[in-house]
Amino acid sequence: MATTFELRVEMEDGTTYDVVADQRDVARFEVQDFGCSSSVLMSRISTAYRFMAWSALTRRGEITLKWAEFDATCVEVIDMPDDEESASPADAEDPGQPGPSEVTS
Repeated sequence: MATTFELRVEMEDGTTYDVVADQRDVARFEVQDFGCSSSVLMSRISTAYRFMAWSALTRRGEITLKWAEFDATCVEVIDMPDDEESASPADAEDPGQPGPSEVTS
């Protein structure tokens, strides 16, 4: 399991943040009443991403919102792709299966 998460946060007012959550933020999520062990993180991934983003942003002093305020005004948190290649779908340039060629006899 990765020990860092590169997250992009979009707030209700249009503000966006890019932040890296690390093992400190994962551990902080695990001990919340709504948290879970990192071994089953995918079962609560949306909540985990939101909480870890909030934790990292507050730890770094980028926001001062309490968790409940952040959760109420955060529109979305996504895991940013590692590189440009993975940012677009694998089939973005692939036209798919071409139609059968005309056969002339």
